[in-house]
Amino acid sequence: MFFKSIRFKITILYMAILAVTLTSFSIILYHNVGNGLYGSMDTLLKSKAGGISQAINTYWEAYNLEAGSTSDKTETLRKRRNINFAKIAQRWVKEETTDPQLLDILVQVFDTDGAIIASSKRAQKLTDISRKNFISVLQGRNRFDTVASEEQTGRITLRIYTTPVFENEKVAYIVQVASPLSSIEVALNNIKIAVFILFPITVLLAGLMGVFLAKVTLRPVDNMINTIHQITAENMKLKLSVPDTKDEIQKLAETFNNMLGRLDEAFTSQRQLFEDLSHELKTPLTILKGEFEVILKKMRSQEEYQIILKSALEEINRITSLVQGLLLIAHLDSKEAVPIKNKIDLTALLKDVIDNIDCLAKLKNIEISFEPDGELLFDGDGSQLKTLFLNILDNAIKYTPQSGSIKVSAIKLKENAEIKVVDTGVGMSQEDIKHIFDRFYRIDKSRAGSGFGLGLSIAKSITEAHGGVIEVQSEPSVGTSFKVTLPLSAKSIY
Repeated sequence: MFFKSIRFKITILYMAILAVTLTSFSIILYHNVGNGLYGSMDTLLKSKAGGISQAINTYWEAYNLEAGSTSDKTETLRKRRNINFAKIAQRWVKEETTDPQLLDILVQVFDTDGAIIASSKRAQKLTDISRKNFISVLQGRNRFDTVASEEQTGRITLRIYTTPVFENEKVAYIVQVASPLSSIEVALNNIKIAVFILFPITVLLAGLMGVFLAKVTLRPVDNMINTIHQITAENMKLKLSVPDTKDEIQKLAETFNNMLGRLDEAFTSQRQLFEDLSHELKTPLTILKGEFEVILKKMRSQEEYQIILKSALEEINRITSLVQGLLLIAHLDSKEAVPIKNKIDLTALLKDVIDNIDCLAKLKNIEISFEPDGELLFDGDGSQLKTLFLNILDNAIKYTPQSGSIKVSAIKLKENAEIKVVDTGVGMSQEDIKHIFDRFYRIDKSRAGSGFGLGLSIAKSITEAHGGVIEVQSEPSVGTSFKVTLPLSAKSIY
């Protein structure tokens, strides 16, 4: 499982990135150090060649003064093919080999014909200048060459610098200096060995540190997993511990807790629905059972059978109404009951609804007044909207006492249609308002008649299905006001 875990993948990725970074750094370091060492060697050889030519010229000047030379020939002519100059150069080279700074420097001095006129003790390691290179130096060009030389102790590599010495704009002689590159090669090899040894050790240690850091970083996730394993449908109140890390893990925990809260509400609502449904079905089913048991006890007259069957039919109708209401709510909540949009006039629809329900209002001597604000065209489902307003008006009639009144108004407010139903009923408390749209919720079951408490829940679902909002305001013993706001642009939530 570890090799499939996120911490393993993070560690491998971390080690791979580190390996690539160290490899790039090692290559750049090796080349930079090498270039620096070779550059320093070339600078040293240039400096030594310049010092040699200056020292030989000084010796030669001293020799001429001692000899009392008064020749009119130029110094270049006196140096070229001059045996005394060759002796001076050879003597200086032999004396200078005792200088510690020149112990590893090999020196050769050539005349313009390519003949060696002076050389240090170990200069035999140097190869002769090729004709092509010699001509190039005679033309005034400095040369750097790297050559291999065989010795008894083995093969060595030499860095050679060849430069012409000018006098009176002519080449008087050529100085060649060389130094073995063994010290540079040792330094570069040490870098290679250090990188070769330290590279895997560093990557391995980084990997171990990566495992530790990944474990520390993902510890809150492990705690979440342990908590999630304990969460069941019966234990939805359990929440994840939210780490105060201000990062994605904290956001994940908060998001999961929010999801648990929504699931808990859904499960609680579902359990409540089953409990309420069982309670609502229990009464009509008990009545049906009792009536059928009465029928079966003895023979009855036709009139008695009719009375009992009529009562049973009423209970069956109540159960049917309950099931249809629940199915409508379920379809609306699951977005299966998509409103069939048609161009309708809300003013005319409300008038039809009031005409249909006015008979119920007259039974309680309740006056229903309607105050329209002209034509209100709306794209919506006429059947569902009728159910919406019938349920609101039915609720108003139920909770409005004898000789009360209900006022219905419909106005256009900006881009919305606002429909209000205001009654002079018993009103409700603020606690009742919080639950008024819950399924099966009834303020006073003794006054609810044959209702199941689904009407307002259905009304809310239909309103939201049409992209609208339903609100309620109420005051006990004063009355209740329902306000339905529908967008005239008919933006359905589906």
